[in-house]
Amino acid sequence: MIQHLPYSDQLDVAALSGLFRHTTNSYKYLFFLSLLTLLKERNFEVDNGILLRDIETEMLVTAWYPHVFFKLSFGTQDKISSALRLIPIIDDDQNLLSKTGRKKLRKHVAFYGEKLDYKLMRYVPNRILRPFFARETKGMSDHIVNQAIFELVAKQFQKRRPLFRFDEAVYRLDSRSSHECIFFHSDWMAYLKQHLTIIEGWALWHWADYMQRRNPGIPAITRKLFPPDRRESLNAQRKFWNTVIDETDIQCIYTEKKLDRRYELDHFLPWKFVAHNQLWNLIPVDPSANSSKSDCLPSEIYIDRLAETQHAALSIARDSFSDDKWKKKVEPYISDLYIDHPDDTLDCEKLKFSYRRTLKPLMSIAEQQGFQREWTYGKHTVDLMKP
Repeated sequence: MIQHLPYSDQLDVAALSGLFRHTTNSYKYLFFLSLLTLLKERNFEVDNGILLRDIETEMLVTAWYPHVFFKLSFGTQDKISSALRLIPIIDDDQNLLSKTGRKKLRKHVAFYGEKLDYKLMRYVPNRILRPFFARETKGMSDHIVNQAIFELVAKQFQKRRPLFRFDEAVYRLDSRSSHECIFFHSDWMAYLKQHLTIIEGWALWHWADYMQRRNPGIPAITRKLFPPDRRESLNAQRKFWNTVIDETDIQCIYTEKKLDRRYELDHFLPWKFVAHNQLWNLIPVDPSANSSKSDCLPSEIYIDRLAETQHAALSIARDSFSDDKWKKKVEPYISDLYIDHPDDTLDCEKLKFSYRRTLKPLMSIAEQQGFQREWTYGKHTVDLMKP
């Protein structure tokens, strides 16, 4: 947990440290993280400045992953969410979970940025600099703060050394000229370059803390702030289920069809919600059911079927694995499903109870996030609901 920035006897590090103090929206976090991203990508070679439009694009790209892909909230008053809703959805968003995918997304966002006025740059660049002029702007009305900061930066850039200055020749408070730039103070540029890893960790800690407060009860917040370079392999999980299918008859919990090794692994709770590949949430299913379900939440009527199939698999694993391997395999079941003892996973009724108790609240939270609930496969609902 990084809460303190490296000391400097030349710069007002305390002002930078106060960047996220009393922050109620996501703008400052996304602006600063976007600055760091652009500086890294350009190898700190930014003598000609950084376009505000580039920063705005990067802010929306950074925000896209947690908000659009993982359905996290930025807060009810946050304008980033409104801006993202203006951007058409990209088909096959799974392919965006890579460096190449991020470039594709950036191009997509920038293209629509030429047509749409997101209005993100009207206030945030100035407010980023306000801690450097806290005394001068204390108690100042919001409607005059921007102009005051702009003038203070222009007059005292070399003396007070704020983080950056604006392009005075073209900067206008009421416009979004494509030529609007910011220029870093050379001393801050050297500081950021020298301490980049620490500063980035500090900013990410504050960003994660903000997002956790906006999304209480949501699992794996830190894993949803940025895309993984790639989805983790399911080879180990498939190996486990291959053994089970070879040892006993397993039916798809959705279609009731007998499964062979041509199955697909389904995340019962969508991966976009849980952001993990734990075995307790993975179940072999008919490919047609997996394709139909996609990122939907299955109906609660399937929970007992999930538990019964997991019980059959764990019973086979107990007979096949050594004690150490067995304990390692069931550890996530015990911790995540709040099971008291490893052998309780071999009691079908206890396992059903644990699944119901754990999954139902999580499904309610996921529904509130926007995941579609009550998915069923075809007419299978009628059969399952019969007494």
